[in-house]
Amino acid sequence: MPDTQDIDYDARRAALVEKYAPSNAPAGSNPVGTGGVDHLALICSDLEKTIEFYTQVLGMRLAKVIPNRDEPSSTHIFLDMGGGNMLAFFDFPKKGPAKTQRGIGSMHHVALKGTPEQYAAVVKTARERGIEHDVHGGETKGSIYMRDPDDILVEVTTGY
Repeated sequence: MPDTQDIDYDARRAALVEKYAPSNAPAGSNPVGTGGVDHLALICSDLEKTIEFYTQVLGMRLAKVIPNRDEPSSTHIFLDMGGGNMLAFFDFPKKGPAKTQRGIGSMHHVALKGTPEQYAAVVKTARERGIEHDVHGGETKGSIYMRDPDDILVEVTTGY
């Protein structure tokens, strides 16, 4: 592994842009190969606490509750994130409470788009409920970060 002190990170980032996102390509000449996110599936320890957080704090709507096709004791829930996208959770009651470790292959955080009004409502709700959070920006524009009941980092952003 190279000594990280010898790496020019700005040059590395510029090389990635040059190689994979060339600015000389005509707009629309390289269409995206998918239709976007259908759902992001995560694992939770308690379905009710998860549903309460995402519906009452973030204003999502519980859209569907079905059995997990791969594990009969597991339930698969879908929360409507807006924009035609779903956030899904599985529980695995027979697997126990072991948590994942952050590292390669794990998720860092879920970032959700919000209008200034939606963002302000989430900031207000987090404060009223005493949910630990970190705001970058202002009261109606910026990003708020908080953790869900299973310590998943969730961001709501207006995109600055």
